[in-house]
Amino acid sequence: MLNTVLIYLGISFLRLISWLPMPVMRALGTVLGLLAYVVVKKRRNVGLINLKLCFPEKSESERRSILRKHFCEMFIISLDYGLMFGASKFRMKRLIKYRNLENLQQYYEKRPVVMLAPHFLALDIGGNRTTIDFAGLTMFSPQRNEYFSKRVKQARMQFFIHNGGEVISRQEGLRSIIKKMKQKKWPFYYLPDQDMDETSSVYVPFFAHPYCATLDTLPKILKLSDAVVISMATYREGNHYVIEFGEAWQNYPTGDLLADVAFMNRQIETMIMKHPEQYLWMHKRFKTQPDMVRGKLYENC
Repeated sequence: MLNTVLIYLGISFLRLISWLPMPVMRALGTVLGLLAYVVVKKRRNVGLINLKLCFPEKSESERRSILRKHFCEMFIISLDYGLMFGASKFRMKRLIKYRNLENLQQYYEKRPVVMLAPHFLALDIGGNRTTIDFAGLTMFSPQRNEYFSKRVKQARMQFFIHNGGEVISRQEGLRSIIKKMKQKKWPFYYLPDQDMDETSSVYVPFFAHPYCATLDTLPKILKLSDAVVISMATYREGNHYVIEFGEAWQNYPTGDLLADVAFMNRQIETMIMKHPEQYLWMHKRFKTQPDMVRGKLYENC
């Protein structure tokens, strides 16, 4: 009961402060981010380990600078998450713009599309914005708190009612997603860049680290659905957000699973380098390693 009350108050707080002037919100987010960088030591250490593995050529001070900016971006963007809980379509369209939208439009409702959306801090804001204009499919993992789970699902679905689309539970699996992709030609909003252990992963490089346990699901989805891949990243740029769509991947998949998964990671790397401070560096991305106890790289975190 207490958790539900706190979540209700938290969502109400985000909705309320989302009406503050942008300069005030940005200043508040920056202050909170700098404070968290100092106080939240375990997550700071996770981020520093990830950055050292990915960018060994950078100095310690350069990596710390990226992570410090990352903490600030995380809080700035988190304060904007109030947009998902009640902002009007007009306000969403005014604050969140598209870039290279034609890359998606040429396939929309003509052929299944996988919108490859790595874990940038604003990914939910971008995903929510696209549902104003497009039907689509996304997966949802029920949260421990039933009230929070319900509110998050409502936020993701609030604009789907105007043009179609579904939020599908992970428990239903990919078979349901693929079936709907083929039937309705709806895009699938897919997040591939988390460590899910070795069960459905292969080891391929991610930046400079040679052993990143990466989901091998994407080539399989494409083979079963005849879909094309279009990358999608949501970046904060000043007081606005930009959803950037990449060009459709050509001659993909090739049939070589390792090469295809490695290619996916290289595409994600390119997206990250545009705004490295806005990627989710505090996820234990390298938790699974060959010939090593799972999580050992982060044992002091």
